Amino acid sequence: MAASPICVAPLPARNRAQRRPLAVTPHRLAANRRNAARSTGPRTAQGKARVARNAIKHGFFAGPERWTSEQQRDFEETLTGLREDFRPHDAIEDACVATIAESYVRMAAMLRYENLAALKYHQQCEREMNALIAAAGVDEAARLTAHREQLRRAGLWGPTIPGPREARAICRYQGRLDRAIRDATTILQGLRGRRATSSSGVLSVVRKTAEGTFGNSESVKTNPLRASASSGPEALRRPSNAPADKIENAKTNPLSSMFTGNRHQRRRAKAMARRSRPNP
Repeated sequence: MAASPICVAPLPARNRAQRRPLAVTPHRLAANRRNAARSTGPRTAQGKARVARNAIKHGFFAGPERWTSEQQRDFEETLTGLREDFRPHDAIEDACVATIAESYVRMAAMLRYENLAALKYHQQCEREMNALIAAAGVDEAARLTAHREQLRRAGLWGPTIPGPREARAICRYQGRLDRAIRDATTILQGLRGRRATSSSGVLSVVRKTAEGTFGNSESVKTNPLRASASSGPEALRRPSNAPADKIENAKTNPLSSMFTGNRHQRRRAKAMARRSRPNP
């Protein structure tokens, strides 16, 4: 029997991206306008407030004007504590401190969202597991139930981590907040270091001026390095016929052979010094 020339196999479904866009005809445009006129949207204040947050996924980077009262309180407390620690001197340093406080508040909101995302993902996994158990056979259902109970006893079946998409977003946003805190801290430390350097430069100029004015009134007490070579107990122990540049000790010449090397070399140097010393 010859094969039928008609193919009864279903054709593969065309991808949505390959579908042609619908042509907007005047008749279709008029129908869209009539349908849009029937939908008035939310009418109550609660409904409008709920719809206004449809575009917000997590609210990590929402403006401070859209923060809750708890976030506003946390920001004020954090900003006050950071101002007491850093003590900003100008508007730029205060802006850096405010950036750090704002980043900490957003990070706290991110941690709360992480807990909610983990709970949501766990509930999704629970529904999927129940669907698998309901669709499986008796043996497979018993095995899946036993496996879930084993995970629950081990503490692994619970809201531990969020889903893959939320986890990637949390890691990305946490890195952004960490960089914001680190950059603000670096700028703040740089400004404070520059101010400290300028202050030390002014003090050094003042110190040099004072030294130039009162440098001639130095004495042995104010500057021991200016003491005369003929003063002190070394001058009493020095022979009268010995030149001043030949008298060495650990303070005047610490690199002398009498005070360097091992103990045998030091003993030999001391003995030679005693032999070469003229008798009084």
